[in-house]
Amino acid sequence: MLLSFFSSVKGDAYSSLPSAKVFSPQQIALMQQAKAIVLPPQCNPYHYWFCKRFAPVFPCLDTRFQFPGKIGHIFVFQWAGVPYPPTKIFIGLKDLENRLSHGESLYPYPFIVKWNKGGGGAFVHLVHNERELFSVLKIFKTFEKKGPTFIIQPYIKHNNRDLRIVVIGTQFLTYWRCQQNPNEFRNNVGKGAKIYYHLHPELEEKAVSLVKQLCHKTGINLAAFDVMFSETEQTPLFLEINYGFGLTGIGGYQRFKTILNAEIQKWVSQLL
Repeated sequence: MLLSFFSSVKGDAYSSLPSAKVFSPQQIALMQQAKAIVLPPQCNPYHYWFCKRFAPVFPCLDTRFQFPGKIGHIFVFQWAGVPYPPTKIFIGLKDLENRLSHGESLYPYPFIVKWNKGGGGAFVHLVHNERELFSVLKIFKTFEKKGPTFIIQPYIKHNNRDLRIVVIGTQFLTYWRCQQNPNEFRNNVGKGAKIYYHLHPELEEKAVSLVKQLCHKTGINLAAFDVMFSETEQTPLFLEINYGFGLTGIGGYQRFKTILNAEIQKWVSQLL
């Protein structure tokens, strides 16, 4: 029996996730009968790990919960052996101050500063000088109770575009996000970037090959990867993993739903 807690997926049985952490006795009884369980990608860790006690779960969110946030993405990239931009990780402002006082240098301006949390380009800043840096850090200071970690990466010229690779089961769907606003350095569609397809097939092939390597290593089977290429090199550089992602670039919700259901049926058929 396929038990679905995700309204986009048709299963043999369906139930909505409880608003609290506790599953009902009826839901637990369904889990005990299930051959496989489907959860929404934005479920909480309690629901995910509890369901995994009973049956295999789609999607695989182990890395999302074991390596959270942008710093977690860096660990996943290291683990999978894929390239990413040079990165300095700071556990709060005191860590930055201490390391600077002991002679550590930052990257040449301009560079990128990212708070560990947030998506859609939120809390990602391009700083051109010390004044802008301290202005950003002042903002981050107000978030320290929610998580103090932030990262700094050099700004790499990349023709104002990046490649998004959406993984749905065994499917790898690609599109380019191209920013045409000269005053905006982020390539998020929500920040005005335009979507294009098949701009550089040879670069897409390189990046998809590495994403497949990463997914094989980690088990990730539902996520969107952001990858960029510098203006001077053709090495894919991994930026972020998005476990929740927009659907416009892959044809919208109905196409996503069709692919997802087909891939889950394929996944279930391969389970012992």
